[in-house]
Amino acid sequence: GEIKRQQAELVLAEQERKNADLSDYVESSELAKSRKQEAEFELSLLQVASRVADIHNNMGVVHELNRSYKQAQTSYRDALDVYYNTCKRFKNSDDPDVDRTMSNVKRMKKACASEEPRSALHGKATRIAKQTRSSDASRKKALTAAVITLQQALKWETESLGSTHPVAANTLIQMGKYYYEMREYDEAVSVIRQAIRNLQNALGKNHPQVCKAILLLASIYERHGLNVSPEGVDKDEALLEIYVDALDPLKTSLGEVHPEVGLVYTKIGYLYGKKRDLGLSLLAYKAALKAYGEPTSATLLGGMHPEVLSVWVRVTEHLHSMKNWGEVLVAGERALFFLRLAKKSLFREAELYTNHYSSASSTSDTASVNSISIVKTSKKSPIQITSGTYYSALYTTLSSLAQAHITLKNYQLARDACEESLQLGWEIALSSQPDDKSKGSNHEPLDPALHQLIRSLKRLGKVILLQKHYNDALECFLPCLELLRSSKTTESTLDTASVLGSLGFLYLKLKKFNESSNFLRECLRLYRKNGVDANDRETNKIKAWLEMAESREEDFEEPPTFLEIPIVI
Repeated sequence: GEIKRQQAELVLAEQERKNADLSDYVESSELAKSRKQEAEFELSLLQVASRVADIHNNMGVVHELNRSYKQAQTSYRDALDVYYNTCKRFKNSDDPDVDRTMSNVKRMKKACASEEPRSALHGKATRIAKQTRSSDASRKKALTAAVITLQQALKWETESLGSTHPVAANTLIQMGKYYYEMREYDEAVSVIRQAIRNLQNALGKNHPQVCKAILLLASIYERHGLNVSPEGVDKDEALLEIYVDALDPLKTSLGEVHPEVGLVYTKIGYLYGKKRDLGLSLLAYKAALKAYGEPTSATLLGGMHPEVLSVWVRVTEHLHSMKNWGEVLVAGERALFFLRLAKKSLFREAELYTNHYSSASSTSDTASVNSISIVKTSKKSPIQITSGTYYSALYTTLSSLAQAHITLKNYQLARDACEESLQLGWEIALSSQPDDKSKGSNHEPLDPALHQLIRSLKRLGKVILLQKHYNDALECFLPCLELLRSSKTTESTLDTASVLGSLGFLYLKLKKFNESSNFLRECLRLYRKNGVDANDRETNKIKAWLEMAESREEDFEEPPTFLEIPIVI
């Protein structure tokens, strides 16, 4: 019994020891957990405090940009108080946030002290620049004095705020405007470029102020680029680079869909077009349409932006040059739709609207087509269509549509477009001729409007021939030949030879062999005169047709299709 009792006591003692060890472990674990939670909480408080300091600093930046330097100084000091008292972060401890905030407090102290003299200098410069002068020399003298005054203000701003501060950048921009008025374009560009660099460093590349400064620089290059482009750099290349740089800040400020964004894209498209880089030009024009809200009916609400019409016409022209015929039809129909809608508004604005073209075609101004007002805007691109260029744009669009329909073998639609463009071509040619016919000479170059008319006649003649209406086709090619022979500069050209070949082919189809032979012989003579190879494919075709005509062979095989006839359209 004694042994059992001793064994039981030993078991109880061991159990008590284990319980004591477990209690000590639990207490130490809870203590460690508590300390960890306290550390995490303290870290969280420090993070919150740091964010509060950041907010005070950001408020200081806003006040500083608004030129409220006392309020900015207060905000920066509040940030310092949080760093010192809550975050336990102090100056001279390699803490960049604290050091920067301390520097901002000192800057704002200087800014407050210099605000009055700086404001006085800016006011003085403005008063000097506004003074009316009787001559250019005295005006330039006044502007020079204004620039000198701003340079003094800029010195104050550099010392108190820093050379890259937005306020100093704005002073540089104002100096650039005065230099521009004095026609010192190099100086204007130089100080504005410096201002742009300072604004980008201070505010970021996509800030609205950066965008505004870049567009100001672009306007100087638009007007006087030849005077300010760096040596070896083309004016258009420099201007293109500026507009591309302006895109991102402009879209960040205004959004992807905005007329200002559309205008910049339009100008980029125009500049690429001048370089004959039609692919990039087309991309820019399509981006411009997207920025204007196209292609949706929403673009018509409240009137149509004038650039939308112009861009669609230019897109059609580019697609025509690139021979994307399916897309030509889509873009051309949209351009034609807008041209017809905008006609009355364009001419009403210019007080030149007449009805002289209203009878040209039942499709050009039908009662079912409504007009639409054009949104008035002071900013325009080089391609913007006006009343003076309206008919040229309409003719170009119709011609592009006609050529696309011909290539895609939509002959009736092609004929409709050709007939409308031909009637318009006649009216343009007649209106371009001098009133005094005696002043003209057949030794003078053919008027461009007549060249345009000749192309219209040939294009319509081609469509009608493809429809196998040979007599009707003659009515196009005969006046075309007469116009070409009306000038010494065109009567012996390959263009004339192609028309002669077409007429010879037509008379051959009509079995008028003598007429066919005469036209074909004259065609071959002009080929030889213009140096066409005697074994050329086109020459051989003309020779074969001439042999048919001269042999009076009525049962000859069907000649090749008209697409192989030597005709330049």
